[in-house]
Amino acid sequence: MTITEEQEYENIVKSLRGKLPSLPLIIDELMTIISDPNAALFAIRDVIKIDPSVYVQILKVANTVEYRGGQEKRIINLDEAMQKLGLEKVKQISQNISILKLFREIKFTGDFCPESLWAHSVGVAVSSLNLARFLSLSLTDKAYTCGLIHDIGKLAKLKYDQKMFCRELKQAKIEGTDNYHTEISRAGIRHDKLGGLIANVWGISPTVEAVCKWHHEEDRSKRTDVINPDDNKVIDIVQISNNIVNSMGFGNSGHNIKIPLSKKTMKRLRLSESDLEEFKEILVPELVREKQSLRSLSENITFQPFHEETHS
Repeated sequence: MTITEEQEYENIVKSLRGKLPSLPLIIDELMTIISDPNAALFAIRDVIKIDPSVYVQILKVANTVEYRGGQEKRIINLDEAMQKLGLEKVKQISQNISILKLFREIKFTGDFCPESLWAHSVGVAVSSLNLARFLSLSLTDKAYTCGLIHDIGKLAKLKYDQKMFCRELKQAKIEGTDNYHTEISRAGIRHDKLGGLIANVWGISPTVEAVCKWHHEEDRSKRTDVINPDDNKVIDIVQISNNIVNSMGFGNSGHNIKIPLSKKTMKRLRLSESDLEEFKEILVPELVREKQSLRSLSENITFQPFHEETHS
């Protein structure tokens, strides 16, 4: 008896039950708060207290030169630190640390390490937030979170069959392509489809699930289960951001080549070539700033071959 592709993916997810790390509670709580436009710092503060490591990192960032400036007295109070950083930065730090912890629970292979994939994911999150802002769309929080979690299917693949994933990465490098097209050409397990199922099992936001599943699909008519127009916009934004961040070499998601941006997606977002260049000029300093922030959160992170000049 042959099984369908859908059944195959469901069987993989079932086999991973109890083996994959659970979604950090803080991410689940933050997703709920983020969806509330009236969320205040005190609501975020109560969530942060769930995870002492996040608490510590917020204090650490608040005491950097960028935020503390010439103030001699160190910030030791969480409320003061959050006031100094602001709501948006606090949410970002909380999510970044929680996802890094999740990545570190999975054994990686070769030169593909948790910090490099995490850095890529944070880069896509930063780009997605800024692109939503650039396009004057009120989707910035969703865009950031979806960018951060879009490649969660790669964690599941690593846990399911590390040797297979390693072979695919090597094959992509030999063929001078990216790991997504290697998945397709070898009829392998696709990280986007698997990521969507994992997000569903976690019970996370339907928007995040849709982005995990469809962030490589440029044809909206093929995104068969996406009904909300805003979800399609977020998928488009993450798709463009994923491409830009890969081309800049910010982190490592397993891609080895620069792939042209989808003209169809750009047209839908009303993003011209000149708009794109203008956006990159805005994005590069944001990524440079984020690079310093990430290094303060993880000592093991490297950014080769990311350079500030890569936007040209």
